[in-house]
Amino acid sequence: MATDTRRRNALMACAALVVGALTLTACGGSATADGAGRQSKVQQSKAQLALTADSVTTKTAQAGTASNTAAGVDYVAMGSSFAAGPSIPPLQSSSGAAACSRSANNYASIVARDIGANLTDVTCSGATTANILTTNQGSQPPQINAVNSGTDLVTITIGGNDVNYLGSMVTYSCQNSGGTNCGTVDQGAINTALGTVGQKIENVVNAVKARAPQARILLVSYSTLLPDTGGCTGVPLTADQRIFERTVATRLAQAYIDTANRTGATLVRFATASHGHDACAADPWVEKYKPASGRTTYHPNEAGMKAAASLVKSALG
Repeated sequence: MATDTRRRNALMACAALVVGALTLTACGGSATADGAGRQSKVQQSKAQLALTADSVTTKTAQAGTASNTAAGVDYVAMGSSFAAGPSIPPLQSSSGAAACSRSANNYASIVARDIGANLTDVTCSGATTANILTTNQGSQPPQINAVNSGTDLVTITIGGNDVNYLGSMVTYSCQNSGGTNCGTVDQGAINTALGTVGQKIENVVNAVKARAPQARILLVSYSTLLPDTGGCTGVPLTADQRIFERTVATRLAQAYIDTANRTGATLVRFATASHGHDACAADPWVEKYKPASGRTTYHPNEAGMKAAASLVKSALG
């Protein structure tokens, strides 16, 4: 009985050391505090949640907040609608959530709940790289303002609106469905924009580095919207339009790869992972042109956000 008591007390002491991020020796392992500071916090957070899983019930976070902040990971999510999650219920209660159509079940919210991070979500539907760096979006200030020297983790999904990726697909679909006031698509302008979007995304990464030199930065690429070949009912594009839009998607995904290589940011290859889960797929991660009531055309659904969150968590290690 005395031996069991001593063993139980020793284990409890070891657990306390882990939570304090001190070096373990008596427990036969180690968890060394990172002298550089911030990049190890994400891994510590995940480890601590595992340690306390049997004794702590993690409650679902209310809009825009994390439910367990044991490690104090300060997480900023930036980007456009593919990160914000328009029409995925429930709406966040964070500042600007309604104006930005920001979901409490977008990938950043899921990740924050699962790793126990303090989330500041400034993603906003319609955002461009300029809205991250310099330009207000309605009443919303530039998203980069949310990043500071205490930020540990940043996720970024941006650039699609800079090249009119979604907008061109919606315009073509409107035209082909007999819609009115559909607008036009300037393929030349899109091709020109694709030539500079990589540098614009790199500017975003560099701005984050300048404000938070020790933050872990993850670039989460855009969902794949079209199948590799052919089309389907519900995605009203001609064969030539599908070819053009696939080219846009491929070049945008390559811009993410190139930016990650140049900056050292971690690339989360959601564009690749979502192949086979396009708007025409049996298991779609995005909506069709005319989705169910309350849903948003050609945008990620719950399954897509969960998949993106899973990839982000895997990238964090």
